[in-house]
Amino acid sequence: MFYPIMLNIHEKKILVVGGGEIAYRKSEKLLEFGGNLLVLSPKINNKFKMLKEKYKDNLNFRYDFYNKLYLQDVFLVVAATSSKEINKQISIDCKDLGILANIVDSKEDSDFIFPSIINNDNLTIAISTMGSFPYLSKTIRMDMEKKYKKFNKEYIDTLEKIRYLVLDQHKDKMKEIMDYALKLDIDELKNFLIKLEVNDLK
Repeated sequence: MFYPIMLNIHEKKILVVGGGEIAYRKSEKLLEFGGNLLVLSPKINNKFKMLKEKYKDNLNFRYDFYNKLYLQDVFLVVAATSSKEINKQISIDCKDLGILANIVDSKEDSDFIFPSIINNDNLTIAISTMGSFPYLSKTIRMDMEKKYKKFNKEYIDTLEKIRYLVLDQHKDKMKEIMDYALKLDIDELKNFLIKLEVNDLK
């Protein structure tokens, strides 16, 4: 059973073992959330070049085969090689060293799994079937992306300002005001914030 948790990986050292398509997809998400990645593999998918251009010093490559020595000072590991035996060994080595590991071909050997993610600046939603049927997670994610499209950074930041004003001035009407605010589009929401700032709720 996997416990859902938001993990701060900003500037944390992450080792991705493998240079194929799966390693690329995992690396892309980890970089998006600020990880500092070392991709270890004798061969690297050409798509990694685009990630290197975008994330620069946060992504580095080592063209080599897996060795336990590469686990030194690593925060977490993704084992994404094409060899079940190597992936299994990485899992064993990480457990010996107390390092969190995702083994892409074995949820039983993994300490964590990758959920399907909606990352809309200040709004992050993770969906998971606990590794049983990832396609369902993807389908739900696509539905939710449409439903919550308006909740971008500007919208969430405006909601935050409204929340603090309501807590300070209208705490007794908190639910009523916040329910109303969530129905507004961004322009209506900003106008509503102005009314709150001058304490005009008429």
